[in-house]
Order: sequence, then C-alpha cells, then structure tokens
Amino acid sequence: MAAARLSVDWHRIHEQTTRLEGLASSLSNLQPRHRKLVAEIALVRLFLLLENTVSSIGSKLLTGAGYLDGTAPRRLVNARSRKHANDLMRTRARAKPVKLGWRQSADIRENLATTLDSSDPFFAVIANNGTLLTDMRYIRNHVVHFNDSTRTNFRKVVRKHYGGLKQGVSPGLLLLTDQVGRRPLLSSYILAVRVMVKDLVRA
Repeated sequence: MAAARLSVDWHRIHEQTTRLEGLASSLSNLQPRHRKLVAEIALVRLFLLLENTVSSIGSKLLTGAGYLDGTAPRRLVNARSRKHANDLMRTRARAKPVKLGWRQSADIRENLATTLDSSDPFFAVIANNGTLLTDMRYIRNHVVHFNDSTRTNFRKVVRKHYGGLKQGVSPGLLLLTDQVGRRPLLSSYILAVRVMVKDLVRA
C-alpha cells in the first residue's frame, strides 16, 4: 500500500478553496436571493471540506505520514492503515470507545489525545483555530437545520460581525455583507480554511 501523504490533503484544499474563491467572486452576477442561497451552499461545502480534511490529516499522521516541512509528527502509536488509526483513536487508553467528531476544536484534540503526543504542533493549530471552527459550525448548522437552537448560536456570530444583534440577517446575507476595511465573511472563511490546513500540514 502506498504511504500516506499530507501533500494530497494540501493540494486538495488549495484546489477546492480556489474554486470556491472563484464562485464567491462571481456571485454579484446573480439575483440577490440566489446570491445568498449560493453563499450558504458554499459555506456548507467549505465546512464539510475542512471537516473531512482534518479527519484525513489526523489519521494519516498516525500511519506514518510526515509533515511537509520534513519534520515527523510525535506519534504515540503506529497505525497500519487509516481505519486502524481511527480504531486506535476511539479505543486506545479509553475507559470505553469514544465517538470521533471533527467539527469542534475540543473534539478534534480529544480524538488524538491518546495517540499523538500533546506537544505535537497539530494540537496548537487546532486550538488556535477554535473560534473559526465554532463560528463556521454555527452558521453551517443554521443553514442546514434552521431551528430555534441553531438560531441562538447563529445570533452570536451576527453580534460578533456587526457589533450587536441585527434583525433580519440570514446566513447568506451575513456571509456576503461588505464592511469597510473587511472582505465579505465568506471570502474570509475560505482564506482562513486554506491557512489553517497549510499550518496543519506545515506546508
């Protein structure tokens, strides 16, 4: 079996975020309601892409993949495959098997807590991007589920972005609103995801 390589994840995230950047820059050609809908779909796609990429990187680190700067991750185990890596994450030194989750900073760090040394840079990158993961997840959840629970968390992002609660703001409108000196939130998220993954693989 070919050795796992983090370069695959880096190239994929760079390619996909470049495509999403192109989509974001072309939204002005659409009718306003379609523009907001496409922005919401793009955010859901971006978050899924990030979730899958972080999962892939986490498992590959345990199977022998090295960082792109030539350094080796500080593994506590050596997994035979990505499936074996996920099994080890769930069960190694656990009182009972855990369910792996890749959407929140705390969950991601807990996934690898017993298989990767706590001094490995992976943990610092995930911790430093906790707010990004949370805000994107709040918006994603409100787009997908759109209920009272998701609305409460979505309003936290609205307050942060506008400096206070603003009525009538949909996820699409939030993602596309231009503010003085700041790029639209969707574009900011696309760039932030690329930078986060670049830091994760140490490209």
